[in-house]
Amino acid sequence: MLSTIVLWPIESAHAAAVTGRFGLWSYLRDDSVDHVQVVPLLSLNVHRFGGGAWNFESTWRGFADFQNGDDNGTAAVRVSRALLIWKPDASPWEVRAGQQWLNEGIGRGNLLGLWSSYAFSRKTDLRIYGGARPQTSLSLDERNPEGGFTAGMNLRARFGPRQLGFSYSYVSKDGDVLYSGAGIDFHCRRVENVTLRARLHMNLEQSSIETAQFAAYWDATKRLQISLDARSQTPRVFEDSFFAMFLEEAKTTSARGGAQYTLYRRIYATGMGYVVMKEGDMLYKTRLGLGDEYGEVGYTHWLSAGEGDMDGFYGFSRRSFANFEAHAGFDYSRGSNSEVRPNTEAQVIYGGLSWSPQRMFSLGCRVEHLKNQYHSEDWRALLSLSTSFRTKLGGEQ
Repeated sequence: MLSTIVLWPIESAHAAAVTGRFGLWSYLRDDSVDHVQVVPLLSLNVHRFGGGAWNFESTWRGFADFQNGDDNGTAAVRVSRALLIWKPDASPWEVRAGQQWLNEGIGRGNLLGLWSSYAFSRKTDLRIYGGARPQTSLSLDERNPEGGFTAGMNLRARFGPRQLGFSYSYVSKDGDVLYSGAGIDFHCRRVENVTLRARLHMNLEQSSIETAQFAAYWDATKRLQISLDARSQTPRVFEDSFFAMFLEEAKTTSARGGAQYTLYRRIYATGMGYVVMKEGDMLYKTRLGLGDEYGEVGYTHWLSAGEGDMDGFYGFSRRSFANFEAHAGFDYSRGSNSEVRPNTEAQVIYGGLSWSPQRMFSLGCRVEHLKNQYHSEDWRALLSLSTSFRTKLGGEQ
């Protein structure tokens, strides 16, 4: 329906333009069953028609999984984005009608309905939305497609380099409230060489904290950069979700810290530590590396629930020449998981090449070889093709 709506004002378009993109990804797996997964994408947009105040944006995605040459009825196509947008140049209003993915503070997910924004000033705006929750999965036999109704708001204000946001989100289905939440988001850009980000999202239905996060990025000197990210998260799983049976108490508290120091010109040393706090176990991973603009090599050590205490080495390299870009790397580790798995070995070797003969076309390939407790000498390949186009329609130039 929206595809036909956008055609009526094109005759009066003022420097209107049509842009688009076509992409095709094919994922091949050589394991116990030969898999070929195909994912096509088509994006079509019409800009600044109807006097320059209107835009139309759309994206279609497909999926098919062929096993031993048979797709088993898995082929599907979904509209992931189809929006008619009204935004006059001199107006504080912006209104969108159609389907889009939301990311408004605590409000996120697929929306089929209305979204509007009003700018009180250059530094303050209010966004309000409401509509249906369309199915997001490409699986036609999904046990619990989303459905229902969602609505919410997001108020944002800037104070110099600081931005503060207050948001609320509500979800219902068949007359029952599935979720209601409120959130505060704070972002501060480069004050005294420090960038800060913090958020507190509350699940009001369960009277609990859904997400608490604090992140900082500090340019301590011209050579030293330090980062820190600490968060506590509980997955947002509704009662009608298929995943509710797996994630009843899946709260995760984690912290990540890292540093990078430039030793000489573009040669740097880097380190990272990551820890996940769980009842009875504290899982962690550390990494030390040395690299430059062309690649990096290093040492890793971690403790995981599935593979145990592991030590390993990694490395990767990337180079560009003419219209080509190549990358390759490896990740090897060895360790033990107590008496259950005394000797565990895992490795992945990968390499890829992309070719862009012109700015609006690219062709790529990536090949991986995996070997661990879940995969035994498995090969995987990812093939990609992407092309875009742009053309102007009639009207004053």
